[in-house]
Parts: sequence; structure tokens; C-alpha cells
Amino acid sequence: MVTYFITANDTEVGKTYVTGLLARHFANQGQSVQIVKAVECGDSGDAEWALKFADSSQVTAHRLLHYPEPLAPLADENVTEGAPTLAAILNELEKLPKADVRLIEGAGGVAVPIDPKGKDWLDLIDAILPDRVIAVVDNRLGCINQSRLLHAYFGDRPHAFILNEVTPAVRAVKASNVAALSDHRIPLLGCVKPRAKTIDFLDKSLLDINNVPSKKVSEATNPRYKKLEDRKKNSAFRELKARKYNDKILNLSDNDTLGLRNHPALIETAQLATEKWGTSSSASPLISGYTEVHAELENELSDWYGRRPALIWNSGYAANQAVLKLFIDHNDLIIADRLIHNSLISGILQTGARLIRFRHNDLNHLETLLKKHQGERKIHLVTESVYSMDGDYPDLAEIARIKAKYPFNWFLDEAHALGWYGHTGSGLAEVFDVLEHVDILIGTLGKALASSGAFTIFKEDWMRDYSINEAGEFIYSTYLPPASAASAITAIKLAQAHPEWRKTAQANARRFRNRLLENNWNVLGTESAIVPVICGDSGAALNLANRFLQKGIRVGAIRPPTVPKGQARLRLSLKSNLTDQDYAKIDSCFDKMSEKS
Repeated sequence: MVTYFITANDTEVGKTYVTGLLARHFANQGQSVQIVKAVECGDSGDAEWALKFADSSQVTAHRLLHYPEPLAPLADENVTEGAPTLAAILNELEKLPKADVRLIEGAGGVAVPIDPKGKDWLDLIDAILPDRVIAVVDNRLGCINQSRLLHAYFGDRPHAFILNEVTPAVRAVKASNVAALSDHRIPLLGCVKPRAKTIDFLDKSLLDINNVPSKKVSEATNPRYKKLEDRKKNSAFRELKARKYNDKILNLSDNDTLGLRNHPALIETAQLATEKWGTSSSASPLISGYTEVHAELENELSDWYGRRPALIWNSGYAANQAVLKLFIDHNDLIIADRLIHNSLISGILQTGARLIRFRHNDLNHLETLLKKHQGERKIHLVTESVYSMDGDYPDLAEIARIKAKYPFNWFLDEAHALGWYGHTGSGLAEVFDVLEHVDILIGTLGKALASSGAFTIFKEDWMRDYSINEAGEFIYSTYLPPASAASAITAIKLAQAHPEWRKTAQANARRFRNRLLENNWNVLGTESAIVPVICGDSGAALNLANRFLQKGIRVGAIRPPTVPKGQARLRLSLKSNLTDQDYAKIDSCFDKMSEKS
């Protein structure tokens, strides 16, 4: 199917008329033609008018979205019907039957907003990649300037112009318009002959079905496609690779740091919960997705963190975004470590608050900033305990001391410390004994606890209530399955019962790092489960990761923009149940890589 998108510089230039004439042209060639009015405002019946102008049984007309008032799609009078969105247009477009030729007509000018987020018809063009965009311009004085502006706006996207005489113009003006467009190398498909009710095609190659640029060419001019190509060139392209069942690979790329994912107790717990509750919660938590098992997990978490209120979320990303948006106002100040996780950054950006970042784990710099800005506005500190890409952590006790001098609200993400640190395994806040100073603690169920979802621990009860009532991430998503909550409870009890796992794992992690350092590998961190080995170049990191995989070990290759440019690395996630034989195998691989380097 060949697709054309018909647009203009403004409304009232005859797009509907031109669409009908184009439909007639293709129908006369024996093609089945589909006229699609993407968004119609008021009762203009544009799709039907275009069908009338086409005057052929080979042509059908369709309307995707309709709004009652003859105004812009996002006008208040129309938004009461539900604002149009790019996604809604694309969804309706997918439902249409096929045809040889599809002519999609936009409403108003190409830059008219069609989405509450400010997207216009150019965004739809980039989403559907029509074979050519056809712009209709009134063939009068001012035509040249309008055409040049549109030509620049379309950029490299395949496009052509049709001049339609809406406002009567003298013959000399119309002739000079054609000549000027040619001089400026603007592709002119043709001019409408008003009396003959036909299009005088000046360059049919722009319309010939056999000469339409291929989708591949259209993709190449799409800025999103180009961005993907740039990623490939820079060894930064991401792709999904399905992990095979029981592939006998030593997996050091996941975050199963206590090795509980295949623990018999967790499997049995999950099976029993599934038999009792089924495979899904099947509803959002405020409807019926919140079960006795979820309540029991929250109670278990509350006990773990000194009877503070707890709340379960579907993911750590959702939890981080939600609590930052909920408890920070746009006129507040956020001070954050420069290496905080993307989910924290995303949440911060949605608050509208001022953000200042301090040098990674540099608490002197943090104190300087707090002293400088104290009293200006409400201050929030956002840090992690163990940083997910560097495997290091700040002195949390020193942060608590600073907080006593310069008050702030403290958001602490313990995702990568949970299970690996603390006598009971609750994280570094337990090790440094600073929980009383933390206002909101975020933890995960999907890493050391080998389940799915996340949780927040609040300093005060009202904060949990506020999240339940105001957080869209909590309110409007189907809740995590009861089996996930049940297996997390079992994992917590196992972690609490085995402090020796942490003691042994941390000692092994120290020795492992020391061996790598002795062999001149650039390694970060001390005894955390995350061991980053800096390679520098993205290609080098990918090559090393592939060589490890060939030796039966899966490690992560982390590249920009996840880490700074020039800081690409292997990321190994150790486990408390790694054996001496496992470490010998890993050491051997690093030794061989050193020899080849």
C-alpha cells in the first residue's frame, strides 16, 4: 500500500478538494483508494466531500477522530470530548482495511498541535512514515514564502507541493510562483486547474507509484531512525536477547545477589500462593488487587524497618518517580549525587523543583551546597546507598551528621544494598544505624529478594496514606501477583536468618577485587556485590563481554549513556552462593583476557 499524507501551511487552502482530486487520479488508474480524515472538527464532513470530489466507486472515505466544534483539535470546547492524542490516531489508523493507495488528510496546518503534549502532524508523519507528504499552498502572493517555510520544516522527509488557487490571482503571479519554486529547488508536483477541476501535474515522477521512495529511504530520513543508526555506529545499540532455560551459563549479569531465585523454599511458596490466589492479582490495589498476602508482606517489611509504615509498588522505577513527585514541590530545592539512577532523575525532573548535583560521594561538596542554600527554600537530598554502576557507597553516618547541621528531607534508594548488607540484611542504613534520619527509603523485591516489585518505608503514617490516595503509579496499575508477594516474604525470612551469607559474600568480594587490581584491571568499589571493571571504549566492553560468554560466563556490558563517555565497563554482579570453583573460573577468564590484551 502506498501512503500519502496531505497537509498545508494553514487551514482553508483546499486540502480536502486536492485530496479528492488525487483520489480520482489514482482511481482512474485502476487503484483502490482510501481517503482518511485523521481528525475532523465540527460537521464539515471533509471525508465525504473528498469522496464527492473523487467521484469514483474505487474510493472509500474514513474518519478517525471527530470533535464537535469547528475549532482547533485541542480547543477547550473539543477537549471536553477527550483530547486527541497521537496514540489514539495511530490506534484508529491500524483498524482500517488495506487499499492500494491511502490518502491521509490532516486538520489545519502541519504545525497544529494534535496532542496535549504539543505534538503536531509532523510527529504523526514520523510515526507512520508515509511514502510522500503532499503540501497544499494557496497559489497567490505570499505562496513562495509559505512554501519555503514548509520545505524547511519537512527537512529530509520525502515531500512535494501542490498549488491550489483558493484566492483568485492574476496569471503572471501564478506563473512567477511556479518559476520561483523551481529556482529554489522546491519539489512541485502540480497546480490545480480551477475550471477544469483537475490537477495539472508538472512532475509526475513525484507521484508515480513505481517511483515512490521505498520505506527504507523514508526510514533513513526519520530522525528517530538516524538515532538508532548512530547507536549502532557507537556500539550503544540495545537489543533484546532471550535467555535460554537451563543454559548452564554462570550468570553474573543479573542482581540475584543472594542466589535465591531458584531456592526451593521460594519456589514452593510461589507455587502454593499461585494455587491459592491464581497467577495474577487481576486488578489495581484499590479495587481488589490488594490481598492478604500483600498486607502480610507490608507487615513483614514494617517489622524489618522498626515498625515504620511500608507500601508495595509494582517496580522500583514507579516507586522512585512517584515519591519524588508526591513529596517535593516545584519551588523546593533538590540536591542529588551526580550518579543517581535514571528512575530518580526522571522523578526529579517531573517535580519542577530546582536540581543541584554534588560530586559523586563527595560529602564535603554536599555540605558546602547545603550551607550555601540553607534557608532559601525547602531542601531534599536524593542519594543511593550502593550505586548500581560503580558498586560504591557514601558514608551514610556522615550524611546523618550533616543533616543534623543543615536540615533536609532524605530520600535513600537501597535497591543494591538490600540483602547484601546489615545484620538482618535490610541494607546500609542498618549498618550505619541511620534509619531514623531517613525520611523515605526505597527498596526492591526483585534483586536480592528474588521476587518482583518494590517497596517504600516512610517516616510517618500520613506519607503512606498520601501515596495511596495520590500516586497514579500505585492507583492505576494492576498490582503485582500474590505469588510475588508471598515469595518475597520467604526471601526476607531467609535473609534475616542467615547473616553468615553476607559476611562470607563480602569477604569474597574484597578478595576478588584485590586479585583483579593486582592484575592491573581498573576496578571500582570495595565489598559490594557490584564489581565494575572499566574498559573505556564501548566496543571493547562488548567484545570482552562476548568473550566471557564464550567461556560460559554472562556479564553485563554497560555503555554510554548509562555511564559517562569513556567509562564503558563490564559489570559483574556477585552472589553469596558462588563457590570457590566459580571464582576460579572467573579469575581464569580475566587472566586469559589480560594475556590477550
